[in-house]
Amino acid sequence: MSCPVRLPVLRLVTFALLLAAALPGCAALPDPATRRAAALTMAAAHGLSPLAPADTRLPVLALGRNGPGEDLIVYIEGDGLAFLNRTTPSPDPTPLTPLALRLAVLDPAPKLVYLGRPCQYAAPLPAGCRPALWTDARFGSEALAALDQALTAAKQAMRARRLHLVGYSGGGGVAVLLAASRDDVAEIVTVAGNLDTAAFAAWHRVTPMTASANPMAAALSVARLPQVHISGGDDRICPPFLAAAFLDRLGRPPWASQVILPGVTHARGFEAAWPHLLDRIRRQSRAASASTGDDGVASPSKME
Repeated sequence: MSCPVRLPVLRLVTFALLLAAALPGCAALPDPATRRAAALTMAAAHGLSPLAPADTRLPVLALGRNGPGEDLIVYIEGDGLAFLNRTTPSPDPTPLTPLALRLAVLDPAPKLVYLGRPCQYAAPLPAGCRPALWTDARFGSEALAALDQALTAAKQAMRARRLHLVGYSGGGGVAVLLAASRDDVAEIVTVAGNLDTAAFAAWHRVTPMTASANPMAAALSVARLPQVHISGGDDRICPPFLAAAFLDRLGRPPWASQVILPGVTHARGFEAAWPHLLDRIRRQSRAASASTGDDGVASPSKME
């Protein structure tokens, strides 16, 4: 699926807004409870069980398996169903197709967690869940704080030492922003990530997310971390130039790279390539750790 290269100026920025034209009528959409049940069924079939809810103001679904080792792989979901159409925010952001979860179940890592974004999979939604949290403020301080707390709770429950963050779409930007404020992240992987909200808005000619942080502004804070940014060659939602510009801001160190997959769009093609990509990512991670001579974890003070 692709979107027009240029759109009229819209009131809010969102991936789902740009995808909305391809959605069926609202009556055809599965309800949030059905979407949640489907995600839980998929997760259970691959050994991922619900974790105890973190003590956060906003609900964040965490699914995981706790195998041996000190390295925890964490998949962070995309923006979900943020809009019903180009102007109407969705009443519930639970994804129709949770691609980060689909990638997570293909990962054989023994210690792994999947995190939904705040208020996804939480129907009926609590009072604190309001549309701004999955539209203009999706990278805002309140949403990031909930994810940061959920991440810490998952790490403690899994008795992990190092975190490897894998974020899809908006979850890629979240991964960068979380890593910038933590000292236990060993690696960042983004898949079709929005790594520069300002450039994204300019590309689509839409209003920037003024209530959100911009991952590009955090680039230098994660410059010492091994990272891979994976782009679909035919992605018109988050085109490859977003990740390329992020690497330019990093100074293109040898431990940071971009992979562009020909023929892959924003939502289609990543699953088929994921097993091969995982092997490449894990090999690069091992090589980066060996080259630094330490455990691969860089604190914010080390990175500046």
